[in-house]
Amino acid sequence: MGTLLDLASPSLTAMTPEQQLQAALSKYSCQHIMYPPFLERRKTLPDLNWKSVPFSAESRSNVPRFRGVYAFAVALSDSKLPTNSHILYVGKAGDISSENTLWRRYYDYIVTERKNDRPRIHEMLRQWQGHLVYHYAIIDDSMGTAEIERTLLDILVPPYNRGDFSPELASLLKGANIL
Repeated sequence: MGTLLDLASPSLTAMTPEQQLQAALSKYSCQHIMYPPFLERRKTLPDLNWKSVPFSAESRSNVPRFRGVYAFAVALSDSKLPTNSHILYVGKAGDISSENTLWRRYYDYIVTERKNDRPRIHEMLRQWQGHLVYHYAIIDDSMGTAEIERTLLDILVPPYNRGDFSPELASLLKGANIL
């Protein structure tokens, strides 16, 4: 018995161009949840001074060497289009007991883009390559990043996050077959 790809190969090569395009379109589909009542949680966040850089190896020099939270967004920037973006992933760099920084975490994603050590994140980075924006906010050393990250996750419910949601939201997402 061959590999799964070998087994599927005859049916894949038999696909019509229309079926191939439909398969390609479905690859770029991801579920976004923007539940208005959850937006109220923003009132519990501290003031965050968000900055952004296009996600690329060249932009790393613009990312600070401090603890913080970050978000990846796909943004199609063109003067012919209205401003738009979708948050795909939220994370944290460092915490009260960690010396990690936004700059180091950024490098981790550059490695993941090349190496595929985290398949879902690798897929996100490759799929929207050239259209990703890295948003970040520095968090004061007196605050923990984990709670801020969890609040952002509970508000934004990014499609590429799988963990770190609050237990309450994780249970709801599993019950709704979203996680």
